[in-house]
Amino acid sequence: MTDDDRAKPTGTGGWEVEAGDSMASIADQTGHFWEKIWNDPANSELKTARQNPHVLMPGDKVTIPDLTAKSETRQTDLIYTFKRKGVPIQINFTVETQSGKPFPDKAYILKIGRRRYSGRTDSEGKLSQWVAPAAKSGTLTVELDTPGYPPLLEKTLNVGYLQPISSDAGIRARLKNLGYLTGMTNDQDTLGLQSAIKRFQVAKQLDITGVADDAFRDALLKEHGN
Repeated sequence: MTDDDRAKPTGTGGWEVEAGDSMASIADQTGHFWEKIWNDPANSELKTARQNPHVLMPGDKVTIPDLTAKSETRQTDLIYTFKRKGVPIQINFTVETQSGKPFPDKAYILKIGRRRYSGRTDSEGKLSQWVAPAAKSGTLTVELDTPGYPPLLEKTLNVGYLQPISSDAGIRARLKNLGYLTGMTNDQDTLGLQSAIKRFQVAKQLDITGVADDAFRDALLKEHGN
């Protein structure tokens, strides 16, 4: 499969991916574990193209396997509670400057859906949180408390909206998240995207071409984390 193929919707199933969908959110809506859908042989083409189950492209087609009934033997005349396992998904962030300097041990508040989480970044400025797979938006507020920087860092989050690294939209979103693409831009702003690619290439000591080649995509994926 070529890069051009990966930059287009793929798959042959009956579920069409919309913006914000991931394997986790699709599984949540259909009653499956996301691993069962992702590893279904009918989704092998999609799996090869996307590689990451939580980064899909709008228009991708997903095959939803039939649900498998599970029976349990229990004593009658008693009430039992059954809990579905494996539902939450983990999201990860790194709080750092554009040059890669982390903000360690900083207090943060993460709001995803209706839930509120709090904690502190680790020694590398990283934080991880388990959230409900159906949540698609939220906010992250970090107390930077560092001279030369604003007292608070506030970011609006769109969970599951990240497109694959093979697409221009996926490259644009990652560069924007990392601070290389700033200001008001749109999907047709090719010069702005090219300039952002060059800034990233300079920062990562890559060949400065303004072209999203394999070396650039690999470095961007590593820096962004997904």
